[in-house]
Amino acid sequence: MRITQVLVDRVRKDESKPKSWLSESLVANPMSIYPEYKAKRSSWNAKWGNDLLVRVVTDDGIEGIGGSVPAGARIIIEEHFRDLLTGQDPIDSEKLWDQMFRSSLPYGRKGLAIMAISAIDNALWDIKGKALGQPLYRLLGGKTKDSMPVYSTGNDVAFYHKLGFTGFKLAMPHGPVDGWAGMKANLALIEKTREIVGPDSEIMLDCYMAWNVDYTLRMARACEPYRVRWIEESLPPDDIEGYAEITAKSPVPIATGEHEFTRWGHKELLARRACHILQPDVMWVGGVSEMLKIGAMASAFGIEVIPHGGGLHPWALHLIQAQVAFPMVEWVVVGNEGEENPIRPIFEYLDGMQVPVDGRISAGDAPGAGITLRDGWIEA
Repeated sequence: MRITQVLVDRVRKDESKPKSWLSESLVANPMSIYPEYKAKRSSWNAKWGNDLLVRVVTDDGIEGIGGSVPAGARIIIEEHFRDLLTGQDPIDSEKLWDQMFRSSLPYGRKGLAIMAISAIDNALWDIKGKALGQPLYRLLGGKTKDSMPVYSTGNDVAFYHKLGFTGFKLAMPHGPVDGWAGMKANLALIEKTREIVGPDSEIMLDCYMAWNVDYTLRMARACEPYRVRWIEESLPPDDIEGYAEITAKSPVPIATGEHEFTRWGHKELLARRACHILQPDVMWVGGVSEMLKIGAMASAFGIEVIPHGGGLHPWALHLIQAQVAFPMVEWVVVGNEGEENPIRPIFEYLDGMQVPVDGRISAGDAPGAGITLRDGWIEA
């Protein structure tokens, strides 16, 4: 079996659905310090156009799907990685990963280059499962659990509670730039959430790199009575010293890793005791191959791994089902109350995506990552 094609295609957007709160609502973020960009993320996000779907095709007709990459990654895949991959055996994913990483070191190591490697690596694992007729989790060690608990991400908690979620991650609206008034508003949201979901549901806080050390510790002390499960990504990802400080001092566990790349980035977080929970993203960190290595390192430190967006990414869902120390699944609710399918997957162009039922989810038993491309979603 040999790789014959590496396809990078733009997927169309379904403009009929309302835009998500993720891009259009007030959520604290790294640009919140600038008034003109504070109100919504879409005001400062890159205008590269639609994301690109990455697929790897073999000479016996197997198509591995690796997920999407930002449009800016096209040249890396088409003008560099494609030459390294064409004619190679897709089973040799460890060698191919290493070759892509080493050859892109002059411009890579993090960011778009690793996102491109992630998509290709995920596609290679999808090929392995499809070639063997086995779901991906069986190639990764088999099931460690039959299903996983799912927590929602978003602030429409009453609606998510009705949908059956039992864990709720809040997108903090305010950060240091908003002063004491903003902190009180954050605490009011946490208090209201605890009233809605009751004493036994988990509540988490997503800060999206918008806070600093002092603000995080003040918020941690203030929200401790509400039994918050963790505070997530409160600092910029390169402030490892800051993460180590808040991890040592916070009464609430600290989570991070969403915007870190490869095993080497996560090794720093682990070695410097800079978090209680790791949150790598399978589409950004280096794919399934890197997630396996990160999971192994984390287990040696007694650290749980809760992948960012894990339920939305079928490759991550198989990893979570196969790994002992991956206990929970995130599901970002992109829809709004009143829509026909508010718990829809983010990859609407893929068939076979799993969705939560009564607050739990499993990876499914279809070969590979269990997904195929739906007709009509690739732009000419």
